[in-house]
Amino acid sequence: MKKTMKIVTTLLISSSLLGAGAASAFAFTDIEDSGQLAIVKALQSKGIIQGITADKFAPKKTITAAQAIQMVIKATGLEAYPNYSGKSFSSVPDRAWYADAVKIAAMHGLPVSNETKWNEPVTREDFANLLYSAISETGNYPVVLMHINVADEDQMKKESIGAVQFLLLTDITDLDKDGKFHPKENLTRIEAAKMTHAAMKFIAEHKHNTPGQDDTAEEGISTKVVKVTDEVNKVVITKDGLPNPGYSIAVDSIDFVTDSEAVVYYKVIGPDPGKMYPQVISKSSVDVFVPSKFTVKVRAAK
Repeated sequence: MKKTMKIVTTLLISSSLLGAGAASAFAFTDIEDSGQLAIVKALQSKGIIQGITADKFAPKKTITAAQAIQMVIKATGLEAYPNYSGKSFSSVPDRAWYADAVKIAAMHGLPVSNETKWNEPVTREDFANLLYSAISETGNYPVVLMHINVADEDQMKKESIGAVQFLLLTDITDLDKDGKFHPKENLTRIEAAKMTHAAMKFIAEHKHNTPGQDDTAEEGISTKVVKVTDEVNKVVITKDGLPNPGYSIAVDSIDFVTDSEAVVYYKVIGPDPGKMYPQVISKSSVDVFVPSKFTVKVRAAK
């Protein structure tokens, strides 16, 4: 299964990357492809990207880690948790234009760390991992579990393989004519833009139309349905807002209410009283397998 991977990117090369008034640059003279130009215009109109001048986008220039994080956070709409007082990494200056985006990324468990080289180019696989992680934080999306052959998958880091497979399966990205992803190559601005635009379209089309998902679930609970076989789905239940990483959830019981509806009851398990845990808002997930004919609802056990 071959795909053509020319993804896209953003932002100003300067610190105003996404911030400053976007020079009404709806006529970038350095983008010849009409489809690419339409994507850039769409992202620019939403304040997600800018050109480097009023009429130049620099599509072949690389995107830095800081720019990538800023763009992905804006595109997916991730926000800071309420009443969260956490600080950004020490490697990020407090007044850096990307400080808030890094803090939000860290809150949501995206692949950022104090060792991230913010001003250096980001690779294709690292951007894929970042984008996939952000998409996963916006909702629970069932994806048919099949493996797409990637000719250079052996060059990827283990943690990137699943992210690239997800983006391929959802048509957010693709491979070149030789079936390669080129994971170690630095991502260009136009490549980042194309992937980001496709990700936004995917979220818009699927976020509120997830088969088998409980639309009336309790606050802080989300479910993800993954097809295992034609007869069985794996339901991933996630509980957000736990007081610290010592808390977890477990399935208490399953009630098959009707021939087409099941209720999965979960319970919260407290931390080991003999251990100390950092006081940070956390989340926990648990899997349960349910016949695919059932729509699953999730409730706290009483």
